[in-house]
Amino acid sequence: MPTIPSNPEGEASDEALIDGAQRGEESAFAQLVRRHLPAVSAFIGMKLPVAHLADELTHETFVFAFRNLAGFELQTSFRAWLRAIGHNLVRRELLRFAREQQNLSRLEQAQWADLAQAAERSGDRDEALFLEECLGRLPEAMQRLVQDRYHTGHSNEEIAAAWQRTSEWVRVTLLPVRRQLRECIGQKMEAAHGR
Repeated sequence: MPTIPSNPEGEASDEALIDGAQRGEESAFAQLVRRHLPAVSAFIGMKLPVAHLADELTHETFVFAFRNLAGFELQTSFRAWLRAIGHNLVRRELLRFAREQQNLSRLEQAQWADLAQAAERSGDRDEALFLEECLGRLPEAMQRLVQDRYHTGHSNEEIAAAWQRTSEWVRVTLLPVRRQLRECIGQKMEAAHGR
């Protein structure tokens, strides 16, 4: 096994470790991970302050680096390369999260529309009346939130800005409100139809 050159402090240089890792020496890559893990973890943690997700993306950064080490150019900064990988993984995760939030918003709108259509299709308009009654039982703030979201058609982001909250708060707050309305309407329908 070849000897890896070291710097004046007795530690192997990044270049020497990368060269060794590119030749298949797993211990060389393990030393690179130990050396750069704290900096990469802090970099990703600052961009994505969700501990378990930051840890996962830090791990993915080193996995990607290991798999693509053959393409790394020795004359460049290994830490900068790791940071670029981490940055791209964070960006990908944030885009995925944004798409997921849009899809949830669309799902919320579809569920509300389904509920409203079901109420409209009812021949005796029971569901529409029950919906209005159930809405009236909600606290005033929740009535305004439902009005803003479903009747006025504002997005979660628009409501969050107007209410000085986060869009996540809007989404999380509306979930139990919709569930409560469905249960209330269901109970009224059962009572009205003698079930």
